[in-house]
Amino acid sequence: MATTTITPRAAGEDRASVRTTVRRRTVRAIKVYWPVAEATLAACAKGDLDALRADESFASLLHVLEASPELGDFGVYDDVFEVALGAEGFTIRPGARPSLGSVGGRVLSSTLAVTTYVDAAADDDALAQVLARIADAHPWEIPVIELSAPLDLVSRA
Repeated sequence: MATTTITPRAAGEDRASVRTTVRRRTVRAIKVYWPVAEATLAACAKGDLDALRADESFASLLHVLEASPELGDFGVYDDVFEVALGAEGFTIRPGARPSLGSVGGRVLSSTLAVTTYVDAAADDDALAQVLARIADAHPWEIPVIELSAPLDLVSRA
């Protein structure tokens, strides 16, 4: 993992009294859109985040995240991920084998956007294995999984 520590000079007259040191590290974001039960989405919107662990679909993603030490490594914190509530929409074309809806139908699904991070220097084979585990656990025929270009995360040093 490439890291850089930066101590900027403070603006204004009192430059000596203010020093903030930050650490940058280069990672790649992995974002996956994961369907959940409407009740799970509603419970999360009301602040009941324990509903995530109880959701059968989401539990399979949690298992992959917890079993993949290369994901969400923040030093003294492991398995770090963020969840955003949302909806996913799609029209099912002929030839599809949908797990929700039917051919020709327009579907709206309760969905979570889950983001985690992997070191940008991770071996391509190891990264491919992690992405395959996520895809294999996903309930959709064609999951939406985004892999970002390298980006910097900033934290206090």
